[in-house]
Amino acid sequence: MANTSSERRSPSSTSACVVCGSTDARVLSSTRLQAGERVTVCGSHKTAHQRSEKIAVTIEELKTLTADRRAS
Repeated sequence: MANTSSERRSPSSTSACVVCGSTDARVLSSTRLQAGERVTVCGSHKTAHQRSEKIAVTIEELKTLTADRRAS
């Protein structure tokens, strides 16, 4: 699920992480959903998606896969 260098350099189509809403351009990147759609995410959620056991199909599934699992 590695992004190519051109994907890292391409400006994102949205200006906020689809998971947490972060708008800090310094941390925004993109990840791909299973069908190939690129979505904007922050670095933390990109890493969490890469480490998950599967590639999300939808943004809602991406949110579930990358949810904070720490005990409150």
